[in-house]
Amino acid sequence: MLLFGNKFYIIFISLWIFGLYCILTTFHSTSNNDKIFEDRIEQLQNEIETLRQKLVQVQSENDNTQCQELQNELKRVKRQLLSKNSGTTSRDEPSLEYEQLRRKIESQTRELTYFTTNQFNKISEKLSDDDKTKWENVILRFADQSRVLLSSIRNLTEVDGYNLWREREHESLSKLIQTRLNVLQNPSKSCTDVKRITCNINKGCGYGCEIHHAMHCFHIAYALGRPMILFSDGWRYNPGGFDQVFKPLSHNCTRSSATSASSWSNYETADVVEIPLIDNIYPRKDFMPMAIPEDISERLIRLHGNPFVWFTGQLMKYLLRPQEWLIEFIEKKYNSIKFQTPIVGIHVRRTDKVGSEAAFHDITEYMKYVEDYYIIYQYQNPNLKFTKRVFLATDEPSVFNDARSKYPEYIFYGDTAVAQSAQLNTRYGTESLKGVLLDVHFLSLCDYLVCTFSSQICRVAYEIMQQRVIDGAWRVQPLDDVYYFGGQNAHNQRAVISHKAIWPNEFSFERGDIIGTEGNHWDGFSKGSDKTNSQSGLYPTYKTEEIVNVAKMYTYPEVRVNN
Repeated sequence: MLLFGNKFYIIFISLWIFGLYCILTTFHSTSNNDKIFEDRIEQLQNEIETLRQKLVQVQSENDNTQCQELQNELKRVKRQLLSKNSGTTSRDEPSLEYEQLRRKIESQTRELTYFTTNQFNKISEKLSDDDKTKWENVILRFADQSRVLLSSIRNLTEVDGYNLWREREHESLSKLIQTRLNVLQNPSKSCTDVKRITCNINKGCGYGCEIHHAMHCFHIAYALGRPMILFSDGWRYNPGGFDQVFKPLSHNCTRSSATSASSWSNYETADVVEIPLIDNIYPRKDFMPMAIPEDISERLIRLHGNPFVWFTGQLMKYLLRPQEWLIEFIEKKYNSIKFQTPIVGIHVRRTDKVGSEAAFHDITEYMKYVEDYYIIYQYQNPNLKFTKRVFLATDEPSVFNDARSKYPEYIFYGDTAVAQSAQLNTRYGTESLKGVLLDVHFLSLCDYLVCTFSSQICRVAYEIMQQRVIDGAWRVQPLDDVYYFGGQNAHNQRAVISHKAIWPNEFSFERGDIIGTEGNHWDGFSKGSDKTNSQSGLYPTYKTEEIVNVAKMYTYPEVRVNN
């Protein structure tokens, strides 16, 4: 007993000494960490002051490029200081730099694939038949390794620990925007006591075009803090008006509140202002598309790879709230076709677009990217068995037979009757509208889109998709244009790497130059003009980055949202 007692006593004393050592070590470590923490905060504060002084000096010298760089660096250091002061850990939420780098790796990989594949194919055309066969294996190997790389990049968000933050931030910002729009459209005072705008949806073009016209008006309404009154009598898609299809935009701001509207030139002072077509609006203001609100810009830029598309999707979420009959109509169709994922949506626009606004694209051009998506998806989920599905929307009924005969291993959803109703002689009317609404709805529910951005239907579907997916800017492969908003302000990019022209029709530029982009050729080159040196032509896309247009807009101080 005594021996056991001594052993127990010795063990107890040993544990007590070890525990005391751990406590003392912890206090010492905490003290050291606090000292390191305080030193880092002081260092960041000194960096901010140094950068501020440099910024003042550069501003006085009118060096816009260096000024922009210093402003960006100042914001970065301030974010670090805020993170240190708030005690935010790196695992709680990602830094802006991390999210931008993650997206950049995806876009750079895609640009590398576009360029290399295009060059490989050009080389192949000059080879003998025997060499072509060998070279084809090189092309296939490169394509497969590119897909493996993209699968790894896309899986980053599944393992980096930030998905919960992304989901919460997406929901939080969406709730904020929807609350603001509800307050905007339903003022607490009489509508005649607030400044307001009017907009007529009847632009005389297709559904996507007219919805984007209404969106242009709604964007301005949000920016100015003026409720929008939408005129839609005699709408070519539904003569009874917009409100028979979608819920009214307001309970108390109606047509009776929209008398004696002034022209846009008086927008700052007039009580009621009529918004003209976006192409005819003058003077143009920096808060017009594709600008995002300054007060939430940092949150949007961190959350989404194309902040304007996300913001537009939120405006559409309010604008296009369906009436009950439309909800039932869509749900019935959803259940009847047994819509399931994974699924890729393709929109094949023919009829009036081909030859005037867009080139002809064979179904094989679309399906190449559909197959790429599914191979990457399989690499992301190696143990998952799934059926390859495609939702096909088109205005040409024959495309369905073409697709099903060439790709029998796929299940194609879609309706030839809807395609028939989209023909030029039957395009306008309520029945045709139902078909368009079904196509847009199901395209927006897809995991990935392949389409031509020259078509406004595809752009509408892509915008609505962002209401549902988290950071879904990458979930599309256009065959022609980059994303744009018709009548937008200048679409600019910034050169992040200097370039010396070596390819035909290229131009040289320096890091920091502003380039007005006119389109991506999806072969490693974009077309545009350098606003710094006035050169124009082709340039390597990977050496540039998008400039997000940020503008001061109404900040809705009366809105308080609890997250």
